[in-house]
Amino acid sequence: MIDSKATFPPLRILGLMSGTSLDGLDLCLATLQLHERLQVQVEAFATRDIPSDLRAQLLRHMQPATSQVDTLCALNMALGRWLASAAQTFLADHHIPAEQVDLIASHGQTLWHIPPTPHQPGSTLQIGEGAMISQLTGITTISNFRPADMALGGQGAPLAHWLDWQLLRHQTQPVAFQNLGGIGNVAWIDPPSGQILAFDTGPANMVVDRLITLITHGQERWDKGGQWAHQGQVLAHELQHLLADPYFAEPPPKSTGRERFGQAYTDALYARWCSQELAPADMVATATALTLESIVQAYQQFFPAPAAQIYVSGGGVHNQYLMAGLQARLAPAQVLPYDSLGISADAKEALAFAGLAYATWFHLPSNLPAVTGASGPAVLGQIHPGHNYRQLWAKSAPMLC
Repeated sequence: MIDSKATFPPLRILGLMSGTSLDGLDLCLATLQLHERLQVQVEAFATRDIPSDLRAQLLRHMQPATSQVDTLCALNMALGRWLASAAQTFLADHHIPAEQVDLIASHGQTLWHIPPTPHQPGSTLQIGEGAMISQLTGITTISNFRPADMALGGQGAPLAHWLDWQLLRHQTQPVAFQNLGGIGNVAWIDPPSGQILAFDTGPANMVVDRLITLITHGQERWDKGGQWAHQGQVLAHELQHLLADPYFAEPPPKSTGRERFGQAYTDALYARWCSQELAPADMVATATALTLESIVQAYQQFFPAPAAQIYVSGGGVHNQYLMAGLQARLAPAQVLPYDSLGISADAKEALAFAGLAYATWFHLPSNLPAVTGASGPAVLGQIHPGHNYRQLWAKSAPMLC
């Protein structure tokens, strides 16, 4: 953990985050400083659509049967080039010169993730070349955050909850943070004892998004506001079949992703449901219930004590049907959007990686071994020097020497 008496200089960091759902690139510019606890000032946020051709390439390389090493090699650089362009456009839109940004934090795009087992070390692949971003923008860039934790036997995920811990470690009762991206992940934090538990709960939006795409033949890509689910009926037998997946009973630390609950999983599910002539709205309602009930069961099975408040971030926070279901099933806990902490629920993941980059620059571990299962703390990420590298060193020298 970080010395609570240490004071580190402020840095202006642009966080870039594209999650497993591939629903867009989040860009969040914030000034961060560690002084007793992490202080954050968000300056600007935007989400940019991933170009359809680039998205199609990424999806193709998320399937072993359709991925090829030569085109994957080219895609790594192409995505880095697009991320750099997106960062430059974002800064221009907000009239911010690149020279006034200290770091870019780029999560990259996860293509494949293999959690460790007792018999096999874990591995993970995020693409979007960080050197391309730093060279094209001129801004020192930190990328590839997950492998350092996995090198110590960790899951490499979830990582974003370092931000939650830093922001709310002064609270007096247990709280939880549920992210609803493509995959759901949660952190349970008990500030008085310093205990933290975090893990992936399973699919959040991923299965529902793919179902909507299949049902509408690509005309829609997600269930806006939960309207499809609201019109359907949850099929109890099908839901119990889905919840029987062994992942949900595995104890933390654990992580998962598209390789388990992605396109192949959902396409097979859709084909089976179509053969049973199930109504499309019932399919969506049941898939949404999978997200809801897997979260509820995870809390009941693994939380050491109930959380008083549950702060929700990610795209799923806009699904009123899902949010209402969480509040009903998790009462008397309060289910609140992350916005109630003064930070946009949509911006949270990009901001979290900006926070990790801040820690990396000052050589501070940020992997939370109790969360990931790593054998020890690790400084995360790879640093790609930009044109501002010397100036950044000079600015930070007192804490780096």
